[in-house]
Amino acid sequence: MARSPEDPLVAQLFDGKREHAEIARAIEQLTPDEAAYFLHKLEAAYRKRKIQLSGYLVAMVAWLVGMTMALVYFGMNDLSSAWAFLAPFGIVGVILYAFGAWAERVGRAPPPQSPPPSVPPPGSSTAP
Repeated sequence: MARSPEDPLVAQLFDGKREHAEIARAIEQLTPDEAAYFLHKLEAAYRKRKIQLSGYLVAMVAWLVGMTMALVYFGMNDLSSAWAFLAPFGIVGVILYAFGAWAERVGRAPPPQSPPPSVPPPGSSTAP
């Protein structure tokens, strides 16, 4: 799966090279619509990274459990059961692929639509 490009401004926040005060000043200069869009992108990137980290942790636990079970299975059978050591790597691959696809889908979520205006358009009358 190809690495999806992250918004450059959001990527700058995660690289740790910029001061928080500098980032706050830059965000203050945005219009409300731009700030909402930036916040959406930032939240999506944060959720994406959180899902990826969860996938790595789940994959590590699955690998450890799978290798332990493969060792037990191999110990209880003859040498022709060495294939059991390959199964945990397949399981890890499936887990990483699934979490990666989920994270990409979350990272590409479209921004929410702005709410409809509560003020009636000019020229329309609300009086009977």
